[in-house]
This record gives sequence, C-alpha cells and structure tokens, in this order.
Amino acid sequence: MKKPYLLFIGLVFSSTVYASAVQDLRPCTQSSPFTFEHKLAYQSMKLTPPLVGYCLAVAKSPREKVCMQGSYQSEKDEDGSYFKMSYWRESKQVLEWRSDGFLMSPADTFAVELINVTGDATAELVVSVMTSEGMGMGVQSSDIFVIDRQKNSVSAPMTVEDYGRVSGFYGHSGQTCHLLSTSWESTEDKKGWGLYAQGTWYQLKDQQWLEIKTLPKLSRRYLFRFEKEREQAKQPLLWFLDKTVTQFSYRK
Repeated sequence: MKKPYLLFIGLVFSSTVYASAVQDLRPCTQSSPFTFEHKLAYQSMKLTPPLVGYCLAVAKSPREKVCMQGSYQSEKDEDGSYFKMSYWRESKQVLEWRSDGFLMSPADTFAVELINVTGDATAELVVSVMTSEGMGMGVQSSDIFVIDRQKNSVSAPMTVEDYGRVSGFYGHSGQTCHLLSTSWESTEDKKGWGLYAQGTWYQLKDQQWLEIKTLPKLSRRYLFRFEKEREQAKQPLLWFLDKTVTQFSYRK
C-alpha cells in the first residue's frame, strides 16, 4: 500500500507522554530475518514435479504445521505463478490460502511462531512469508498472516519491511502483542534528504488490521549507529526507544 507524502511533526520522542506509551514494550516476535546462515527445520513435501513444497512444524506444538507449495511460471504460461500456503493439524489440512511469496532452496522464505495477538487465552499462529528482497541494504518485504486456531480462519495479510529487524510484534509481558509495521522511506526534512524507518502500530480485530491511534507513528533516520544495530539484529530491535526518534504524520 502506497503511503502519501510525509510531514514531520517537530516533537522529539523523549516527550514523557509518548515515551510512556512504548517504553516498556518488548519483542514478542522471536523470528529472525531470513538469511542463509539461519536455517529452519523445513520438511520437504512429496509432490509431483514441477510442484515443490516444504512444511514447518509449529514449535511446542508438533502436531501443527504450515506448508508452502507451488510451481514457478514457465515461459509458455501466461498466468503468473503463485504459491499457496496451508495449515495442517493432526495430519489433516485445515486451511489453504494464496500467497505472493516464493520458495528458495531449501525453503527459507517463511516462518511460523505462536504469539498472543488478540489478547485471549490462546496464542495465535503468526505466519511470515517473504515476498521480495532488495539489493543494497537487502530490505526484505514480507506478508504477515495470523491464523486463529480456534475458529480455523486466517487474517488478511499485512505487508511489512524488514520483519525480524525493524518490523515485528511487541507487547508488555503477558499481554496482547501489537504489530509495528515499518517501511523505509526517503524523505526531506530540516536536515535535508535522508532515509528513515517509519513505523505504525496495528492491532488485529475480526481478522482485519486496524491502526492503533493511541500509539505514536515513529520515525528514525538511518545513520551509522542504526545501520550497525540493524546488521546485527537477531530479533526485532527496540529502535523506537532511541533518543533521535520523532513522531510523524501523513499529509495527503
């Protein structure tokens, strides 16, 4: 989803009112960025070529798994190729939905984990699917899906950038986790042109993503210290607690 022109509000994030809203948040997401060094325990599916597919068991719940399968577009095929996701429980397929993601070798482009997204007594299954990876910084775009394991339903996707680095789920201990959807934006302010991480908070309600108006929109300029933090990230960073973070709003 395209974002309109960005207008910065000249308020420093160290303001007590806004800092208190997020200062005690901690990552709920344990997933790290997709890298060749970090291999997940994918299981190959037995499919007839050209179909390929892999499954990933849910940690602490091995009777549940999420699978991805499909085939790449051939030169003679005018229709775009796609991969489908599926959720399995007790060796039976429960859900299936389309994904804009893709499979690499062996499969390291999707991950699953249990997170309390809705605040009820049962954790939801969060599925992150990488849809692209850029050159240069290597920014990864991912679609985030949430599976309600009680109602057997899957949420609308939320597209984020750098999931596991600057995008991810955060919350207070034992409480609901909210998604910080972050993107990288080149914009101009009083310091001139620069690259910024822009983050907006979302909650899930009735399988739809709703912006949380009570939490601030966050912006941090990409300078050397931030670059080093991002390169070393093994889980979502608390980048929004840095003293240089500001608030921003959109101007259409």
